[in-house]
Amino acid sequence: MSNTESEEAGLRRKIKIVILLTIIGLLLNGISAIPLRKELNILLSNPDALPPLLRDWWVYVNKGIKETSKNYPFMRYGFDWLAFAHLLIAIAFLGPLKDPIKNEWVVRWGAIASALSVFMALGWERERNIPLWWSFIDASIAFIAFIILLLCNNWIKKLKKITPA
Repeated sequence: MSNTESEEAGLRRKIKIVILLTIIGLLLNGISAIPLRKELNILLSNPDALPPLLRDWWVYVNKGIKETSKNYPFMRYGFDWLAFAHLLIAIAFLGPLKDPIKNEWVVRWGAIASALSVFMALGWERERNIPLWWSFIDASIAFIAFIILLLCNNWIKKLKKITPA
């Protein structure tokens, strides 16, 4: 195997790993939006084991979801669409998984969406009374996604240069 073939194989492997991690993250994030009440019940089954900051926030969120579900169950429909959107975005990443050069735009789009999510978390969440520390968690996840997709985009550019047309 020549150096170019070896480099190409290495780039393809790194690209595939990053895209698979992105797809898995999107699927887990999307799927977790639907059973939120059950997830919170599990997390709060032993509230004394949780750090007070998390416990107090999750108790507050749980109360809000219970009251909203009781009085306005249709509002939880937004969680269904949130989950659906994550699943659709994950499906979009199947393109670059199969052919990263042809579908480079999906990776660039994902990096842009991740970067914008940082601003969304640190800006708009403040308008919804989300605690700042939680917004930092959201922003951190988005920032990490941005970095790995930016790396992936750079690997695709390198791959384009060494791959015969």
